[in-house]
Amino acid sequence: MKVLKVIHGFPPDYMAGSEVYSYHLVKELIRQGIETYVFTRVENEFDEEYKIYRENYDNIPVFRVNKPKRDYLFTDKYYDDKIDRIFEDYLLEIKPDLVHIGHLSHLSTKLVQIVKEHNIPVVYTIHDFWLYCVKGQLINKQGNRCNGPSSEKCTVCSPYVVDVPEVESSLKHMKNVINSIDMFVSPSITLKDFFINQGIDGEKIKYLKYGFDTEKIKFNRKVFEKDSRVIFGFMGRIIPTKGIKVLMDVFQNDPEAVLYIYGNVGSQKRFLKKENIVFKGGYDNNNINHVLSEFDVLIVPSVWLENAPLVIQEAFLAGMPVITSDIGGMAELVSDGINGYTFKTGDAQDLTRVIKKIVADPEILNGLQQCRESVVDIKDDAGEIIKIYKELK
Repeated sequence: MKVLKVIHGFPPDYMAGSEVYSYHLVKELIRQGIETYVFTRVENEFDEEYKIYRENYDNIPVFRVNKPKRDYLFTDKYYDDKIDRIFEDYLLEIKPDLVHIGHLSHLSTKLVQIVKEHNIPVVYTIHDFWLYCVKGQLINKQGNRCNGPSSEKCTVCSPYVVDVPEVESSLKHMKNVINSIDMFVSPSITLKDFFINQGIDGEKIKYLKYGFDTEKIKFNRKVFEKDSRVIFGFMGRIIPTKGIKVLMDVFQNDPEAVLYIYGNVGSQKRFLKKENIVFKGGYDNNNINHVLSEFDVLIVPSVWLENAPLVIQEAFLAGMPVITSDIGGMAELVSDGINGYTFKTGDAQDLTRVIKKIVADPEILNGLQQCRESVVDIKDDAGEIIKIYKELK
């Protein structure tokens, strides 16, 4: 069987959750005998736009299209005729039996229709709400969670200058795209339920937790004593929806608690710095063991309905306790007082309560359940994905 994996970014150029997961999945699919190719983009402002790079990355055949120009217009988020033509040529060149899409942002939503014109099945792994929300996270301009799209709401919320007819047209187009997909894979119940509530047949959505290279992350369960110094950590994108303001409100006002932040940050860093807040910079996922060894408790304070954060499950593999918001895929993974702690989403006072409890008595961390066994191995995940491929083929 021959599969084409489509994703908006791929290592080593992009190392966010969906990209890292896609890399591990493709690598395992190839190991299990599935001939797999990757179609993705790269942003190289020192080369011509739409230049094609063919490379073999870690024994994975990767086809990258240079797209350094950002999406300046609303329509740029959905359509790109040049990407369409390049993709169709590549599709006809390799002639896959199936196309598995991870994300279409910065590419083109018409890729789905191109695939279907050639009578090829399409699987789509849902990583966020992007198929229904131009910003991907269902967070409106006021920073509040949205319950779903409408032309009126999306026009007001859009980060682009648009009018209602333009938004109506895009929503209609996206509905056709969504309906053209043969099978969705959702790593969380939260996203699966949302898609069903939007009218997608539940039979077309398969719930499968993310798979991980479980051998890659070293189990390092720490034992805490009454006087242990606990260092808290954050890993990920430093943007408002990741709950950075909540973190700052807590640690900037509590000098006794120490926070390490792993993630890229620009000039705004000077507004966030404090003696007890240490910025460690971005990191390569291949160095995940070193990063996890640097602190004791992971905090995932996102204010949007995170799908199934990889960082939480990476922490589980390392035997590390997790504190997270009490919504979405985060709450699916962490049960308060059982295998970690949850706090009221966006509530700095409630997060402070949890942190002070741990700092005052670190030994309570020893009583949390170990969750390494709850994390799915990429071998098993790929096996389930292959079953879906064979059913559609």
